[in-house]
Amino acid sequence: MEVNRLSSIEELVDSLGELMSRGKVMDEFNRSGKGEIFILRYLYTKESPASPSELSEALNSSTARISAALRTLEKKGQIHREIDTTNRRFILVTITEEGRERIRVNMQRMQNHLIQVLTVMGEKDAREFVRLSTRFFEIAQRTMPDPFE
Repeated sequence: MEVNRLSSIEELVDSLGELMSRGKVMDEFNRSGKGEIFILRYLYTKESPASPSELSEALNSSTARISAALRTLEKKGQIHREIDTTNRRFILVTITEEGRERIRVNMQRMQNHLIQVLTVMGEKDAREFVRLSTRFFEIAQRTMPDPFE
């Protein structure tokens, strides 16, 4: 009995992994979490300047990658970099109105797509999906292993 249960769980994990690794939706999600959109969303949500090293840590990305994304965002007029007046060795990054607008449009587009998906699923399946997703993430959070053990 225990072998069948473990086998079923392994199949579910494989299926979940396959679902999350394919398709344009996941590609878009992964891309948005690793570049310009993430930086803009972070700055938009934080509502105060951030250092490149803070962005690097929050994104879990190299400082070189962050620097490249910041150069691109600055050329597009979506962020502004300036020297910290309290410590001239540091650079502070702020989001511009153009960057705020890009994030607002991006968030609205994502929300509209989510509404469309949940509508097509139907109310019953959508509620069940949200219920099970909530339960999944609560259990995952509670059982997360300590990275320092």
